Amino acid sequence: MKLLLFFLFTFSMFETPTIEKDRERWKPYYFDIKPQKNAENWFLPFDVSDRKKISNIKIISIFGDHRDSYYKGHIHTAIDINPVKPTTKLIPVYAMANGVVCSVHLGENQKTVVVRHTLKDGKTMFTSYKHLKEVYVSNGQQVDEKTKLARLFTKDESKKYGGDYHHLHLEIRKKFDDYGCASWLTFNNTQLNDRFYNPQVFLKQYVK
Repeated sequence: MKLLLFFLFTFSMFETPTIEKDRERWKPYYFDIKPQKNAENWFLPFDVSDRKKISNIKIISIFGDHRDSYYKGHIHTAIDINPVKPTTKLIPVYAMANGVVCSVHLGENQKTVVVRHTLKDGKTMFTSYKHLKEVYVSNGQQVDEKTKLARLFTKDESKKYGGDYHHLHLEIRKKFDDYGCASWLTFNNTQLNDRFYNPQVFLKQYVK
């Protein structure tokens, strides 16, 4: 019996957590504050020649891809993107529309800023920006499309972590009830479609 309990305890230590079990750990980083202005005009998150032209970004990895990093087998909840023609070596990331910063969480190479938005029909949604080297905003700060949120890793800075982190992991979220952990704990399409929009579809619909 003792041996069985030992194995059960050991297994539980290495068991992949669920969204429901892990969410409370990230709740303290969330500020429940509403935007002062509706998000009615959307832009690309980079300083490019035309922030309304989707062809000014290149997509490195698509929404719904299989992932073996962080937790093996989770689903990619974002698109990974970069500007086609960066204007500077240090690439800034901007808010995509009017909103308020509601969460800044995780650490180096996974640093994430989440912006809460209210659409003109009153619906709430969120944009989430991950793999940030430097963050220039804080929780509770009202933002618009001119607000510089952070900057990306350079290729050389990315090498320090032994991976490819010099891109923007962009999530378009229906809700943020997981406080961030669904980004690496989404394992099926039900979970994916419950919390996330396909960013490629969203950009085509709203950035125009």
